[in-house]
Amino acid sequence: MSAFFRIERMLVTRGSHVLYDEVFHAGVNIIHGSNGSGKSTIADFIFFGLGGDLKDWKASASRAEQVYIQLITKSGTLSLRRDVATEGGRPMSIYFGTLDEALSSPKESWQTLPYRRPDHGYSFSQVLFNAIGLPESISDGGSNITMHQLLRLLYVDQLTPVQRIFRVENFDTWQTRQAVGDLLSGVGGYDLYEKQIALRETEKLYGAAVTEYRSLVVVASGYGENILSEHISATIEKVSNERTGLLSSIDELVSASEQATEHADLKKMRSDAIKEYNLARRSVAQLIDEIEVIEYEISDAEDFIKHLGQSLSDFDDASTTFFALGHLAFEYCPSCFAPVTPKDEAHCQLCDTKRVDGADDSRTLAVRLDLQMQLKESESLQVDRLQELSQKKSTLRVARQVLKRASSTIELGQSGMVTGRESAIAELSRKVGFIDSQLEGLQKRLELAKKIQAASDAKEDLNTRVTRLKAEIEAILRAQGKRKLEAYTLISNETKAFLDKDLQEHSDFGEVDNVSFEFSGDWIAINGEKNRAGSASGMVILKNSFAAGLLSASLLDKRFNLPRWMLFDNVEDKGMVEERSWNFQRLLVDLSKRSKTPHQIIYTTSKIAPELDQQDLVVGRQYQRAARSLN
Repeated sequence: MSAFFRIERMLVTRGSHVLYDEVFHAGVNIIHGSNGSGKSTIADFIFFGLGGDLKDWKASASRAEQVYIQLITKSGTLSLRRDVATEGGRPMSIYFGTLDEALSSPKESWQTLPYRRPDHGYSFSQVLFNAIGLPESISDGGSNITMHQLLRLLYVDQLTPVQRIFRVENFDTWQTRQAVGDLLSGVGGYDLYEKQIALRETEKLYGAAVTEYRSLVVVASGYGENILSEHISATIEKVSNERTGLLSSIDELVSASEQATEHADLKKMRSDAIKEYNLARRSVAQLIDEIEVIEYEISDAEDFIKHLGQSLSDFDDASTTFFALGHLAFEYCPSCFAPVTPKDEAHCQLCDTKRVDGADDSRTLAVRLDLQMQLKESESLQVDRLQELSQKKSTLRVARQVLKRASSTIELGQSGMVTGRESAIAELSRKVGFIDSQLEGLQKRLELAKKIQAASDAKEDLNTRVTRLKAEIEAILRAQGKRKLEAYTLISNETKAFLDKDLQEHSDFGEVDNVSFEFSGDWIAINGEKNRAGSASGMVILKNSFAAGLLSASLLDKRFNLPRWMLFDNVEDKGMVEERSWNFQRLLVDLSKRSKTPHQIIYTTSKIAPELDQQDLVVGRQYQRAARSLN
């Protein structure tokens, strides 16, 4: 089954008061009533409840506090809840089951997910994409394609200029529109989207690697040209040998002294040396302990990640087996082995719980998403641990050099007493102290040089991966050329079919030879002329015909990712005559009746075609200004 969703019920509340509660059905759903009766408000609630980003609410909608939608998807039944607010980017709460079950369940049963993709976990768009059967996608600049972006093409609203394909918004790019159009047209496959996601992440890492490399080089420039690890290591060895010679000379001078009188300055030197040594020793010991803990966590996490990966694989195998075999009838209880009493076919044969259509799919989706989220978060945390381990080890090397210097100072203080040769010893000690400081600086420079080399290697590796991914994506795009031509041609032909059936006495298109369009440019052309029409109502027909043609193409070609759903809120906008609106409504109903593919069409109208005012087509009552859609 291709990508799919259908609204089964929508509930709008204010506290405990129900403002709207209606059941929707497969096929055509008509919301009708006089102008100003709140039809567009219902359409906005549908858009928002499914994940659209809506901040400017109509006055009648401001009374609402929550919107609930029961949604049937390719993967089972979900219940969605969003709080109405004027701030954008609102989160969504999801319950894996029916709305009746959700409303009677504790708050903890709902999963609240953010609008934007977090560093750890999922956004609600990712969960809905997974449930609907859509590949995860990206648009230009690494921003994610969300439910909001999809609904901009699936919701034909009244406020957007009629010459536009997509619902208008302030911050829009042609790359986003192209990505959405190609995604829903089935032009891009899973391989392309996976590589695009990988390219986005790799380019992000490459940018960070370049920034880090440049920053390190700027820091290193203060040391001059001699920043190579080989040069620094050679200098460290040379200076260390010099230090050893100085310490040997001090030992000889101290050993040659015949008598000693311990002075206050010697005591202070010993006291300071011991304090410095103890501090350095504790620092080294603490770092060693922290490294051991991190290494243990890394090892433990690696086992857990393997376990999660295996669990996910086993779960998918078990799910496939379950749905292949169907519900099993147990003769004996698997816990106590007592005979199981036969149950009603509509109930579980073990626990006697009544089955709900889609509930098994919903629970399966919930468990799989939970495992995927745990795996993704665990892998992300493991990367952080590895980075922390590398940083700790680098810090430990410097700390050990400080400890070594402190230890040498203590040895010097304990090597003997002050003699008449103290002047010479003091001079040699000063040189040793200078060398110790020099060694500490060299060790830091060595660590910096290692970081620069590592950053350079990482930068080059990432650049190679970016180049390879771009080449692979380019090859996929070339291979998709045929599919794009097929999909776009089908959309054009289906749009033309709707325009050809427009009432000729009202049509201002003339002879329609062909229809062309561009998602990225957000335009439709008749016979090569963009947005050509002689009247505003004609532009409405053109826009609606394109949306209907897009839906019709998805019903004919299972390779489309459009979820077989469309919402129209302007079928008679811009002064359209009644007969012309009725004709388009009949075309939508005829399209629905002819299709064997599960789908849902929702449209609002103030001029319902008389024969369509039927219970199996209309949702809710007829709304009036005195009896609006919201109670």
